[in-house]
Amino acid sequence: MQPPVTPRVTSPSSPNSPSKTSLEYRITVGNEISDDTLNACADLFSSNYGIWSQQASTVSKYTVPGKNGKMTSARLWAQCVSHPEHTVLVTCYLQVDPLKNPRLYGHAFATVWSYGKKRVGWVTQLVVDKQVHQHYIATQLLQCLKFHALFSDVDIVGLVSSHPAACNTLAKFAATNIKHVDLGFIREHASGILGSSPISYLKAAQLRGTLFEDNCDNSTISSAFTKFYVDHTEPLAVLSHYKEKDHWCLDKLLDGDEFLAIFPMPNHANKPNPKTPTAS
Repeated sequence: MQPPVTPRVTSPSSPNSPSKTSLEYRITVGNEISDDTLNACADLFSSNYGIWSQQASTVSKYTVPGKNGKMTSARLWAQCVSHPEHTVLVTCYLQVDPLKNPRLYGHAFATVWSYGKKRVGWVTQLVVDKQVHQHYIATQLLQCLKFHALFSDVDIVGLVSSHPAACNTLAKFAATNIKHVDLGFIREHASGILGSSPISYLKAAQLRGTLFEDNCDNSTISSAFTKFYVDHTEPLAVLSHYKEKDHWCLDKLLDGDEFLAIFPMPNHANKPNPKTPTAS
């Protein structure tokens, strides 16, 4: 098993902190994630991911419109670590006081599986504390995946997210530009990739947009209906900023949908197929 990897970088611009503050990125394979770490990730999601929209009440009595989206450690494990031996967690900790425990400021869960002769690396959850948005922590979280053997040779990467910045971050991971997404690649492979996924909510997601629907007239291009009714006010503000700069090609996002972003990784063609999980 690959030993833990702990890259460390210095961050001079962390919130309310002296210049010697450091950010520490830790990479952990799924079956080595501790209960304390899982609980901390669940708390980070609950405090920072967003609030439920008006339609959230149609999903569950626990999804109350206007309230923060809550995550339990059990649900987080079921959604993001159901195949722990093929799952990687990257965490970002902020160390301000060397005499105190560092604080979790971001995390990324990702799972690898086989799709035909290809390997797919899927980011199942990406969360960064609101205090440090636009500090490139999300970018670094995903880039750290490349340090782990599971992600060292994936052919395709993907995610579903209501936030354009998450899609843009994944595009950078794949060395491409979110303005110039290969929509034909998404159209060709999305159904097969999600269908081969070992992750239940991805297998159940409905593909939406002009890439997948013949009579689509709602200005969506590539999205998945996941019934994740999170309020879109903040993501749509970011989306408007992207569009103003002509830095977006996936168009609109509807309630209950998440953008579907899938990218081929460069220089990974014609590799032998390793043993990774397929849907059972």
